[in-house]
Amino acid sequence: MIDRAPLGAADGNQGHATPRRLWYLYPAMRRVVVCLLGLALVAACAQSRSRLGDFYWDEPEGGRELVEWVLEPPAFYARSSGFLGYAVTALSSLPGLVGRDPDGVDEDHLVEFTLPDGTVVGGHFFSLGGTARGPRPLLIASFGLLQDRWGGEANKFRKLYLDDPAQRLPAHVLILDHPTSGSFYARNGVLSIGSYDDGRMWIEVARIMQSRLRISSIHLLGVSMSGQTVVHALIEDQRRGLGLFASGLALSIAPDFRREPGSQLAGLPTPEGVANPWVDVLPDDVGEPSEDWLQRQAIELLIGQQFIPSYRRALGDDDDGFALAEGEIAPFLYQAMEERIGRLRGAPSWSPDMARDSLAAYVTTSRVGAFVDRARTPLVLLSSQDDPAVPSASFAEVAEAAGGNPWVIAYESPRGGHFGFDVAYGSDYVGDLIRVLLDAGTLASWTDGEGAGVRAGGTRSAAPGAVAAPFGGRDHATGGAPGG
Repeated sequence: MIDRAPLGAADGNQGHATPRRLWYLYPAMRRVVVCLLGLALVAACAQSRSRLGDFYWDEPEGGRELVEWVLEPPAFYARSSGFLGYAVTALSSLPGLVGRDPDGVDEDHLVEFTLPDGTVVGGHFFSLGGTARGPRPLLIASFGLLQDRWGGEANKFRKLYLDDPAQRLPAHVLILDHPTSGSFYARNGVLSIGSYDDGRMWIEVARIMQSRLRISSIHLLGVSMSGQTVVHALIEDQRRGLGLFASGLALSIAPDFRREPGSQLAGLPTPEGVANPWVDVLPDDVGEPSEDWLQRQAIELLIGQQFIPSYRRALGDDDDGFALAEGEIAPFLYQAMEERIGRLRGAPSWSPDMARDSLAAYVTTSRVGAFVDRARTPLVLLSSQDDPAVPSASFAEVAEAAGGNPWVIAYESPRGGHFGFDVAYGSDYVGDLIRVLLDAGTLASWTDGEGAGVRAGGTRSAAPGAVAAPFGGRDHATGGAPGG
């Protein structure tokens, strides 16, 4: 086991400016304060989206049309975007890099599932509570590369959609560790890059949950790399005729792991004389690994601030002092994922479309652009044009592959960063989307309206002669809020 000093050591005190020096900085300091106040004002306006948005709209003809309407950002926010909007969306991404909150969740929420093949998957479960009759859906969620139940993205999601009773999603919520996380490594001794493999895990977890709870329907939410999990879980559910899942939502999806995160991982440093194995994963049209310094720092921060601490927390008293030096990250991740592929070669009910010869072969065959047209369950893919982690061209490939499939909506918003839609458009933007996808009426009427296929990003404007209807994130044309 590698035992090195963890990442992120302090560089030392750089000293303090003298009072005379500060006097010369006052004009610059004032400008910074004004900019920060401006950012705070825009963020505050975004939080009020449901009150300030366009409230006049035509009643949708079907569930799909309602979801398309919810996806279109209000014109007010699109006009307010630009450079300032891009800067604001970044505010939402930063906590996901360093924002672990290991003490923010009561231990009673901890759950672990031992799957039929021996794989152990952990998470946090938040019960809907109460005994009222009515719909009691389950939402299964995960947040991508190196993220687990204690990660910054899970923490953000919990604070936005679970902690406040007024904003609480009307569903049981199960947040799962991503199989690239330190928690997963502590329990299994290997890592999985996810995608189809992770989708199979979600199917087994869903079957266990279905046997333990009174659940009216099961819905999937995946961010970034977990977006691939959503797509594969839905299609594998169909292929095996299980009928487990009612809808899927993939936010800021990374549709081709050869490119993202493959290119970023291939750009990580390795010890002298050691080749970076992720270079072999890159597609032919990617000439060189990513040299984006910010992307490299993001991965190193995730390793140092989330992966290692989560690994140690999961082991508890058995913590072995495991750490990774900067040059060891890329080889370690590749080797741990390659080992998982070896274990999967004897797995039953494996799709013939997914290669298991090597990690590189698996990543090549599991990209969702080759499968998304097969979806026959309501599926929403939401990305943004200013996503710093997944370029617009990567999303365009999967959106084109969705083609005229009436079960899939592929939408690219003007702003949103990488899972930063709450800062760009307010927390209700994604919250409203989740709520309509939880609603049985929305899903039952999915194909009742006109049209099918992929829509380009745009803005919602008032419809001439439309009936006034307040949209506050709860009541929809489908007949009210889901839940029970």
